[in-house]
Amino acid sequence: MRMAFFQHGDPELEAWGIRLAGIVAARLSQAFGPLPPDPHDHPPIGPDFQYGDGPNLFLGRRGRGPLHVVLDTNLLLDYFQHGRAMWEQDVALNAVGEYGAELEALQLAIALWVLRDIRFYILPQVLADAKTKLTEERLAHRWRALTEFSKALSIVAAGEGEHDPIAHHGPLILPDRELQRVLRCVPEGGDRMLVQAAVRRRAHIFLTRDKKVLACKDSLKPFGLLLASPGDLLEELVACGAFNCLLAPERYLYWPMPDQGRVTYLVRILTEDVQLPTGTFSPVRHAYIDVAERMTWVPFDLQRSDRLHFLSHDEFTAPGNV
Repeated sequence: MRMAFFQHGDPELEAWGIRLAGIVAARLSQAFGPLPPDPHDHPPIGPDFQYGDGPNLFLGRRGRGPLHVVLDTNLLLDYFQHGRAMWEQDVALNAVGEYGAELEALQLAIALWVLRDIRFYILPQVLADAKTKLTEERLAHRWRALTEFSKALSIVAAGEGEHDPIAHHGPLILPDRELQRVLRCVPEGGDRMLVQAAVRRRAHIFLTRDKKVLACKDSLKPFGLLLASPGDLLEELVACGAFNCLLAPERYLYWPMPDQGRVTYLVRILTEDVQLPTGTFSPVRHAYIDVAERMTWVPFDLQRSDRLHFLSHDEFTAPGNV
């Protein structure tokens, strides 16, 4: 497979994406062999997606655009633990059984992200999604992931408008009271908070390994959100032909590559020391929280409580908070 790209960021880190795509393409070719010719075949669009080609993935949406994926906290932790192996080798060698299969599926999704317009989101609610109080080190890693994923997203979303809504053509917009009723099946706490935020962002996928969350899959589909494990996502992507660009790049990989500068942000999380930022606007006191379906900075205190501590408008605008 030959790919041309132009380096304008960190050449060494940008090359990680190209290398991973090559590794995965070779592995897929060895596992499945060449795709048989189809006289009725036509090249799919790219690097974005034709929503109608994946009805089970995009849940009735129409038109074309990116694939929007919100990552659950457990997938973020997987990335911290196994991310280096995902970029450099067969990550399934690091784990066995179902967990190893899910890690490999996540690696394949990241390889596809290198070539296609897939947008991974880390929601700010992960700063408070924890069974026990977070240490400063763990909080720092999550904060770093939040900021670096946001930088990677800003590259591919450049020029689209900061507040452009995610495409939602197709699924019905159901009353909020119905959403609150359905959300009762999601475990209370951080899981429910993240799933609700994903619905309100109109994301396509909430990616998780939590079986209790995945059990609510059918209930959330009417809201346009597919709850999926990495393995589930891989199956749907293969079914709609999204992986053809890696299975047969000489036939299907015809579009310009997305800006590989975004790769540097996801790799940098794994290769640099992580510390909480300093200054007045510290994440120990503030987070970017989804309020009234808009992303807004609101203060909270993670040192005194594991729960979000919202301040009133007067408290927020008081000296020392602004």
